[in-house]
Amino acid sequence: MVFRLANSYIGTMKTLVRILIILDFAAVVFIPSKYLPRLALIPMFLLMFGLVVLYWIAMFWVSKKDVLKVLGKEPESQIYVGRLPADPSADLIRGRLCAVDGKLVLLQRNADKQRKTAPCKEVWSMKIDDVSSVGFGKVLPARKGFILYQGDEAFKFTYAKAAKDKGIIYKMLGWDVSEEEK
Repeated sequence: MVFRLANSYIGTMKTLVRILIILDFAAVVFIPSKYLPRLALIPMFLLMFGLVVLYWIAMFWVSKKDVLKVLGKEPESQIYVGRLPADPSADLIRGRLCAVDGKLVLLQRNADKQRKTAPCKEVWSMKIDDVSSVGFGKVLPARKGFILYQGDEAFKFTYAKAAKDKGIIYKMLGWDVSEEEK
């Protein structure tokens, strides 16, 4: 019997990781403590954490190699961010924000079937010259990030190290800022 989970390696990996997360969670929650020693719980929680990280990478991660393949050249600067969509009920658009050819481009991981032709796709872009200012702080109640302003419009991005990495963001925008202003 041929057991076929999906058409691609990544799709198969995602499905296996989902099943393993559910099985591990079920074992921790539903197996009575008299049958499961406490010392076994630590590796099971570590396994669950590792599986969640692996699943996140399979779902959202855009590597520098993928960016190079899609853009055809190395971007001047790049960071991994999540963009807040205009619709507040929608999920974050996670991807790699790159500065290339005078514009900012947000690349998002493609779906499984499309990854063979292009590992990621452009989901948002903006000319760097159109950025009037940038702000740093909380963009969601529980997430830090930065905001790019274009006139009256504001584009919010989650980036946990935004306050520490102001220099990287300024460099991405092509702004020359002195050390004491960073």
